[in-house]
Amino acid sequence: MSCSSIRRTHAFFAAVLTFSFAGVTAAQEEDGATEEASEGSGEAEITAAPADEGAEAEGGDAPAEVGAAVDPTSTGMERPALPTPPPSTTDAAVVAEKVRSALAIVRCQGARWSVGFALGEPTKVVASTEARGCRRELTVESLGGERTTARSVAADGRVSILILDEPIGLTALEPRAATPGLGEAVYAVGVPGGATDPAVTEGAIAFADDELLQSDAPHPNGSEGGPLVDADGRVVAVLREGSDRGVSASTPIGPVAERVANTVVTAEDVRQIAYPGFGLSLGIMWDSGDRLLGASGLFSVDILDRIIFAIELGGYANTDGGAVTQKIRRSLLIGNVSVGYRIRVTFPGGNSATLTPQVGFSFTYDKSEITTTTVGIADPTCNLVMDSCELTEMKVKTESSDWRYRPSAGLRLTLGAIELGYETYLDTSDIGDTGHRLHVGFRF
Repeated sequence: MSCSSIRRTHAFFAAVLTFSFAGVTAAQEEDGATEEASEGSGEAEITAAPADEGAEAEGGDAPAEVGAAVDPTSTGMERPALPTPPPSTTDAAVVAEKVRSALAIVRCQGARWSVGFALGEPTKVVASTEARGCRRELTVESLGGERTTARSVAADGRVSILILDEPIGLTALEPRAATPGLGEAVYAVGVPGGATDPAVTEGAIAFADDELLQSDAPHPNGSEGGPLVDADGRVVAVLREGSDRGVSASTPIGPVAERVANTVVTAEDVRQIAYPGFGLSLGIMWDSGDRLLGASGLFSVDILDRIIFAIELGGYANTDGGAVTQKIRRSLLIGNVSVGYRIRVTFPGGNSATLTPQVGFSFTYDKSEITTTTVGIADPTCNLVMDSCELTEMKVKTESSDWRYRPSAGLRLTLGAIELGYETYLDTSDIGDTGHRLHVGFRF
């Protein structure tokens, strides 16, 4: 080979080596720039490394796609936080304003029994099933203070349906036909004892079908019968008793609304005109200077929670030492038939009491036993001078009885199931034999 050929070959290889060294240097500078940019920005995005030089030289495989998804745990990076769902756009105060005019308090003889709300019509009220257990006067009171009597016409599962005797300014709520979905926001509406404004709490649906609805909307005890509504103020269920476990059961409104719509008052009115009552009392009775202790039982019939017919039977007794040698035991069986009129008094907070003045007629069977004790000779033939006579105690018992019929008058005060009473039995022939009785007991 000639010298010129050798020089050309050396020049060619020098050029190739120079080109290769320049390419490697450029790639290293590019990698360093990429790392500095990544460290300076602090971003989580990872740029794919360039392909190896052999592949680039051969031109076989394409470089990895920039911005490809990478597991943060594999690179030591923190996992990004999950997005927070947007808060509810419905305020509890807005729901309270929508529902307030439909709410009512159901009272039995003035005592609070349930929360209720108008549904379908202003004079039809849905309440808890406890309202149906009221055997006395049933009243419904709006949050504005208007009140009227009501009739219990039907029980539908765990609710009661009441008919008002006159409108009291209630606005009926709209029942929701569609079953709410899982996780949908709902609002429990109740009226705490003594409050004049509703209390609204927010929750979400945990379970719902045609027979049961469960949500985590908290509501205190005493809210039973109140509505569970959606964000538009439509009723989805009737509240049952609250639960401490966070999820409470409610009665879906669908079957209830259908029953309310089909209720015919004149055909389904089942309010009792008369209902029985029972009582038991302990007392003290005195007449003619004697005080007798005893007990009596009462059976009564209440008509429309106003007029009361009662029959009472009792027994009283007393033992008195009497004279030195006498012991008197007196027993008295008494019966009384009376008619009374109930007057209800309501106190702040929903508590109530009733006063029942009554007049009647009494009959008594009065029996007295007088035992006279004497000391004498056991053998009447014994000679007191000549013999030592044995002494013995002798008792002589005499009995007397008498039936007496006297007019009676009295007053009874009832506080819940506890009853206090006073009666007088007038003796027209001998005012000194007028009887008096004071007693305390239970009335059911």
